[in-house]
Amino acid sequence: MTKLLSPLFLFFTVLFFGQTQLKVFNKNNKQPIQNVAVYCDDNLLGKTNHEGILSFKTKCKKVEILASNFEDALAEVKKSMEVSMKPLSEKLDNIDRVVITDKSDARALKILDEVNKRAKENSPKSLDTYNFKSYTKFSIDVDKDSIDTFKNFLAIRKDSLSKVDHKAFKQKEKDKKDSLTTEDFLTATEESQMFLWEKATEYKYSKSFGEKTNIIDNKMSGFKNPIYEALAINISNLDRTPRQLRPENRKLFNFYLSDTLQLDGRKTYVIKFKEITDKKKQNPRKFNGKIFIDSQTYALKKFESINKKQNEGNIVSVWKPIDGKWFLDYEDIKLKMGNQSFNTSKKDSLKPGEKTKYNKKKFGNYLYVKNRFFDFELNQQQKASEFKGYSLEMKNSDGSLLNQYRTDSLTARESLTYTKIDSFVQKHDFEKKLNTLTQLMRGNIRYKMIDFDITKLFSYDKYQGLRLGAGLKLNEKFNKTFSPDGYFGYGFKDHTWKYGLGLDVKLSDKRTSIFRIDYVDDVFAAGRFSNNMWDMIMKITDMNLDLHNGTFYKNQKWGASFLYDVSNSLSMKIAVNKEKQQALFNYQYKNLGSHFDNTSATLSLKYSPNDKNIMTPSGKFTYEKSYPQIFMNYEKGFETLGGELDYHRLDALIIHQFRSKLGYTNIKLFGGISSGNAPIWKNFEIAGQNDTNVDKWYSNISTPSNMGFATMPSGTFFVDKFVAFKVSQSLPFRFKTLGKKYSTIEIEYQSAIGNLKNREDHQFQFQVLDHYYQEVGFMWNRFLGRSLDVGLSYRLGYYQTSQFKDNVGIKFRLNVL
Repeated sequence: MTKLLSPLFLFFTVLFFGQTQLKVFNKNNKQPIQNVAVYCDDNLLGKTNHEGILSFKTKCKKVEILASNFEDALAEVKKSMEVSMKPLSEKLDNIDRVVITDKSDARALKILDEVNKRAKENSPKSLDTYNFKSYTKFSIDVDKDSIDTFKNFLAIRKDSLSKVDHKAFKQKEKDKKDSLTTEDFLTATEESQMFLWEKATEYKYSKSFGEKTNIIDNKMSGFKNPIYEALAINISNLDRTPRQLRPENRKLFNFYLSDTLQLDGRKTYVIKFKEITDKKKQNPRKFNGKIFIDSQTYALKKFESINKKQNEGNIVSVWKPIDGKWFLDYEDIKLKMGNQSFNTSKKDSLKPGEKTKYNKKKFGNYLYVKNRFFDFELNQQQKASEFKGYSLEMKNSDGSLLNQYRTDSLTARESLTYTKIDSFVQKHDFEKKLNTLTQLMRGNIRYKMIDFDITKLFSYDKYQGLRLGAGLKLNEKFNKTFSPDGYFGYGFKDHTWKYGLGLDVKLSDKRTSIFRIDYVDDVFAAGRFSNNMWDMIMKITDMNLDLHNGTFYKNQKWGASFLYDVSNSLSMKIAVNKEKQQALFNYQYKNLGSHFDNTSATLSLKYSPNDKNIMTPSGKFTYEKSYPQIFMNYEKGFETLGGELDYHRLDALIIHQFRSKLGYTNIKLFGGISSGNAPIWKNFEIAGQNDTNVDKWYSNISTPSNMGFATMPSGTFFVDKFVAFKVSQSLPFRFKTLGKKYSTIEIEYQSAIGNLKNREDHQFQFQVLDHYYQEVGFMWNRFLGRSLDVGLSYRLGYYQTSQFKDNVGIKFRLNVL
């Protein structure tokens, strides 16, 4: 029992004596003050008792002390604290001294509504044309106020380490390598910043020709070659409304009209905002920022945002009027990016047998972003040739032109960054590691000259069972013009190998222009909707579409194609294929059997008028995906060159997404039509994701897909013409449950209807979707605060059955973002 009580006693002793004790009293009469609230940043630590005493633990160096009818106090944290508070004068009754209510000020909301109403009118994009330039500087360094302390500390630390007998320490090879890398980095950053990146940019806009961004020049410390995927990063409010002002986020913040003042000679409203987290524990007088609104035009004039935690970061954005339109003038951003921690010995000398005790020394790392905008030209004549190509292009990348655009000279510490960090990055080969990371954005894992396709690693369907494989492609490091590729896969249920080989020939460095030849021997789900021209994210979303589907056919294909970007918005692909196809299920078409030779040509189009792209050595990269997105495929079968089939097949998909007071709305409208002489897989299977043929617990489980129906039997409904509609709505609120992450709710509805002529020509067991199929459902994103989305769908209407289980579909999805 004694052994048990000893550690318990020790625990409570440390807990008690580790706390800070605060006593608060009235400065005038020395009487204790009850119910005084003590805050660390925006978190309530507790309230004083009737004796004016509160015991608490905190890592904050300072705390705020608030009491009704007393002036606020700010005190440094000590073991024992006594704070006197001055009674509040009746004259000091402005909004900063009043404990605010937990709801927004109606006057502030009315002003913000007017800001949103006039946003298009005040936007530069209401002009016919404009162009301007910017200078941007990204840097990572310790807090600017701590640079001298940091340099002195590193110098002392370096001197201490030089006196240590390293032979006495045995390290693993990996630990030793990591330790040397850390020391090299600290040596480099003693006199320089950790990272520096400058770029000069030109922005062009025309109502007739669209938008164009030219990188005039850029230089990034440590990297000889441009990181193209990073060039599009623009951490600014240039084209974005701050999230605090968006109508759908109105319930996440409280807004209060605090003042009206003269700013740059114009009457300006000042609105303070506060993020709503835990109303009971939030500091009622601690705001997250200010919004400055021009009273005449109701345009956003200035925006200040401060992180809830002290010294975690802030944003200041300022707009200015030019000919009645409001342009971003300058912006300064500071964001904390973790700490550097060092153990320092408490004693310089130790007695024999005495263990070293350490203190932890911390230095905060910060990202600093400086944006400056200038050379504004409005309503000038612009030529169509200036907008050709992709929306973002790089003109120069050696940094030689930057001095013309810098708004101030580099400091000595900044200048040294280019030499010190360049040497460090080159020594440890970080440029290759970063290139590997950027390829993940394209769905590839890069190793030197080989890119591995992550979609080929594994999949599961009812015909093949578990399928494992690999796909690889030789990238531009192998050859800038020729790029061979191949893949293979093995199904553990059908015990069959599948593979494909191809060769891309790159015809242009300015835009996508690729000639391709390939051979494929693989199996595919019958009647699948075309996914030509889809991006990697869309394809990954459909990876488990055939989880419960066993209706497959084999295809041996020899093909040639040409992929070409007509413009930034329009992409085209023409393909010619010679195929040998065979049903892998009990099927016969007319009296022709289940084997067919097919010769076909396919035209595929993608139109995405608002996408923003840049050309890189690895190909086109879409750095901003916007809506609408339109996909179309037309396929024609020919009775020539050995082909037996004569048919037409057309499918189209339109995706649109927009934001409103109701949240994000995503709409998909899709359909297709097939005619002529063709087997069932040249028609359409409405993508069901349920399995009614087995009575297992997993038969109703699937993953969310682009166009699939969670409650529909898989491989069951076939049509030669159909139209379908899917709408999902993200509700405009978020909430917390068990974890730290916020959850959101998404509701959805989808329906489809079609028909099939001459259904008797297709001899196998199937149904025709000749009535409306409908289902409704919801997704709980980040279920219980975890990285898992959980959804439920329910079948309605004509195809609903009396069995509840048949009408239900359950969906799971990992949420890694």
